[in-house]
Amino acid sequence: MVIPTYNRVALVQQAIASVIAQTYRNWELIIVDDGSDDGTREAIISMNNPRIKLLTKPHVGNIALLRNTGVDAGSGEWLAFLDSDDIWFPRKLEIQLFLLLQEGKRWGYGGFELMNDDMRTIPNKAGQYRPVSGWIIKEVLTTEASVTIGTLMIQRTLFEEAGGFNPDAKLIYREDYELVLRLALKSEALAVPDLLVRIREHEGRATNGFEDGHDRTAAMYEYFIRSRPEKVLAKIARRRMAAELAESAKTSIMRKKYLQATRRLGQALINGDKLRHLFSVVRRGFSASTLNA
Repeated sequence: MVIPTYNRVALVQQAIASVIAQTYRNWELIIVDDGSDDGTREAIISMNNPRIKLLTKPHVGNIALLRNTGVDAGSGEWLAFLDSDDIWFPRKLEIQLFLLLQEGKRWGYGGFELMNDDMRTIPNKAGQYRPVSGWIIKEVLTTEASVTIGTLMIQRTLFEEAGGFNPDAKLIYREDYELVLRLALKSEALAVPDLLVRIREHEGRATNGFEDGHDRTAAMYEYFIRSRPEKVLAKIARRRMAAELAESAKTSIMRKKYLQATRRLGQALINGDKLRHLFSVVRRGFSASTLNA
């Protein structure tokens, strides 16, 4: 298992505790500290657990690199990932590994729930989790299959065949989704219906730290298109990319960055979005910009 972390000493200790509490006991945990200066290193060392390996690196802010570093430092046949602000349910590893081995699948994912700072369950903004197994690349592209990093379990050989996490800075925050797309092209997935992870929704969550989320998601679809998938999949990806670029344009208009908005709209048009939708986006953007003026 790999946990990347940066200046989350209290939260990462909760994440580690959820690993130690697993009913499946044959695990190794690699924690990759991205140059924390809040006592994270000392807190982890004080746990004195021989199954926990701490790697301390200079701060780079690239979670894909950190995760790849953790994978390289481990030796297990199966890989799992946990963000330092989330926690696993106690039977996560036991349930998932048993089913993967039983069904002969090389990767899988499972259910999740959101919690707040007080660890109380809150509504899932993405809707109800629906387990979808098999060749799920289309469902991943359309986000019908909700695959979260904390529920992933991957056979090491498949992870290596897929090329690991992509460290391109443009993909930070979407690097996990981009990997899942590549996994879904290579191998059938096994979806576990059980809840496997609790995701903490809070101000310091990584996904809340980027204002250009639509651009990053568009870049992810662009990488997928470059892999030359079948035409029907490429068409879906282009449509999704165009929608993200259009939303980015709307955000740029609201911030009065009109040149950037024009570029994003042009890119959206090239990738096949409907003109009516684009004009609607522009109109909403200008309306919001006027209201905020």
